[in-house]
Amino acid sequence: MDKVIKVVVDLPLRKLNKEFDYLLPDKLKSKIKIGQIVKVPFGRRKIAAFVTKINVKSDLEKSKLKKVDSLLYKESFFDQKLLELFYWTASYYHAYLAQVIKSALPAGITAKKIKKKKIEYLKVNSEISNFKKELSKLNQKAPKQFLILKYLLENKKKQNKLKKVLKYASTSRQTVYRLIEKKLAVLYTDTKSRQPKLDSKLETKKTVKFNLKASESKLINKIANNFYQKNSYLLRTSSNNKKRFIFVLKLIEKLLQKDKNVILLIPEIEKDYVFLEQLNDYFEDQIAFLHSKLSKGEVFDQWQLIKTHKVKLAVGARSAIFAPFAKVDAVIIMEENNENYKGQEHPLYQARQVAAKRLQSSNSTLILESPFPSLESKNHADLGEYQELRIDSVVDKRKQKVIDLKNEVEKGNLGNLSQELKKEIEKNLKQKNKMILFLNRRGTANYIICRKCGHVIKCQHCDISLSYHQKQNKLSCHYCGLEKKLPQTCPDCGSSFIAQAGLGTQKIIDELKELYSDYAIIRVDGDLKESELKKRLNDFKNNKIDILVGTSIILKNQFYNQLKFLAVISADTTLNNSNFRAAENNFFLINQLKSMLVNSEASTFLVQSYEPEHYSLKAALTSKKELFYKQEKQIRKHRNYPPFCRLLNIIISSQSEKKAENISKKLSLFLEQYQNKFLEKLGAAPAVLSKIRKKYRWQIILKFDSMRNREYIIQLIEKKFVEANNEQRVEIRIDVDPYQML
Repeated sequence: MDKVIKVVVDLPLRKLNKEFDYLLPDKLKSKIKIGQIVKVPFGRRKIAAFVTKINVKSDLEKSKLKKVDSLLYKESFFDQKLLELFYWTASYYHAYLAQVIKSALPAGITAKKIKKKKIEYLKVNSEISNFKKELSKLNQKAPKQFLILKYLLENKKKQNKLKKVLKYASTSRQTVYRLIEKKLAVLYTDTKSRQPKLDSKLETKKTVKFNLKASESKLINKIANNFYQKNSYLLRTSSNNKKRFIFVLKLIEKLLQKDKNVILLIPEIEKDYVFLEQLNDYFEDQIAFLHSKLSKGEVFDQWQLIKTHKVKLAVGARSAIFAPFAKVDAVIIMEENNENYKGQEHPLYQARQVAAKRLQSSNSTLILESPFPSLESKNHADLGEYQELRIDSVVDKRKQKVIDLKNEVEKGNLGNLSQELKKEIEKNLKQKNKMILFLNRRGTANYIICRKCGHVIKCQHCDISLSYHQKQNKLSCHYCGLEKKLPQTCPDCGSSFIAQAGLGTQKIIDELKELYSDYAIIRVDGDLKESELKKRLNDFKNNKIDILVGTSIILKNQFYNQLKFLAVISADTTLNNSNFRAAENNFFLINQLKSMLVNSEASTFLVQSYEPEHYSLKAALTSKKELFYKQEKQIRKHRNYPPFCRLLNIIISSQSEKKAENISKKLSLFLEQYQNKFLEKLGAAPAVLSKIRKKYRWQIILKFDSMRNREYIIQLIEKKFVEANNEQRVEIRIDVDPYQML
């Protein structure tokens, strides 16, 4: 009897976003399982496909069904539970199922470019019991053969790699073949799992001391012993990276002792590479890694280690949430507030949300770790949906200074370095303290600011800074589309000191070199090659550099030994970007930068800003962190931003600027008919990043009070616009629960 299976073909196209029926040939009937990868005829070619159902009834006549061509791997890559998570992720985020599956699995597997690593081994022939006579003969006539046989006998209980044996005897394969012909040795092959080579190339100690307070040990026991209660924890940890990592490491150790399967998510692999090395050294054969810094072969083998129950701990970036454990007992998401957990490329899922869904129907524990949690997670904790736990905070002994840049302008200083900052630099140079000057260049810094009063021109509807477009000499809001002419004077104080914000690292370097020409001053930013970046960071650690001027790339490496001075050139760059999360991001960033300093009275943290009284800055520089959450919550509630609404960001892009604009306005007009389904519509308007990869981009932002209404509108858009505009070469991207509004 013919068997029918369902597959998802490896073609991420909308019209192919469904399962297809295929017949199984006789040779595969007893071998096929859910999660395997097969090759199927599709049109005029044969392509890879993922098996999603077996032994199904097809709506088509069997005479019209094609047969599966071949099985790419004997291994199954996912089970029914993981497949259900793929279905949910594709449905919730309106992604193609093929995209979700492929993003979760080891890269390159559909092309069958990955093979198991085979190693040749050599051993003595077990059928021979007495080698004494043979050794004597070889010693006289074939000394190289003698060396090999003697080595094999001495290491009889070990697996002896052929390469190692040949190197030991300083000989070639021909010598081995002679032994095989004499039936003294046997050559065989075996598969071996490729072990990731973790090397940060940063000169940092891998070993750490495990000193936990009694209260911290008690906290670990509380989490580890409270299983089967379907608990979700918001774990408020220390801002000290070393302390955070030690706590999480010991928590994992406790869970593994209780025979739990654990997934640990880390937002940026390079940022915490040293921590990965520590985990690898500490947990050895209990750990597997899943991240893009590994080779395809390494990820393939690590995936199989998890799938075959050979390890208990899976560690990686956001896609590691799909680690193929048959049962996941705990998911720990480190730095849960990090924006990297939300994808910016398809599929656009949020790892935190997928983790909650994966653990929803099991007696498992979700642990969201961060010194400064996201407002969304904090709100869940306030509502009692998460249990909030805290590690005892450490008294902050660092000196803190906030420089009001408006006062500098009044004094006639129009440069980027305040007089106070120059004094601190000179003092630290004399004391031979290395220092970091931080300049945030992420996102856009094209807002307009009054350098006399600090006023930033914002949209009165959306409460975000208006972006300046030099070519048109106008200001615009990338949320609602509001446009204004650039004023000649500040609308707040009447001053003519209004200017575009934003400066680069090289400009700061030039200013510093003019003032401190006898000292080593260097920059680090995203424009550097990885090898050069690591060289400069190591030079800084080894006291070969006096002043390091860096962007957010400096946050990707955690141990700055004995750093006693750090200055933020402008806190306003983060504070005034086109994002409703700007204040939250500023709060996170200032706290993160401050934590890089040694916690002592000898350390100084200096921040320059035109808004020194801003609540995000004041909260970050005091012990009253909860004031930030309280005020930010009030603002979000008033403006209807998450967590008080559900967002949808619709990006319309095309190589034709006119087409992108026309379709955006047409879609915006269409949505006006359904105003009762959403709270607010912002746009159509040019996106913040209005052109990427030769495509012009417009956006429409919708706010909803229910998932049902949002789903209804998405389905309308997909039916009336996404499908209809394929021929016009206009892409409509739907981003559910967007994070970066770019």
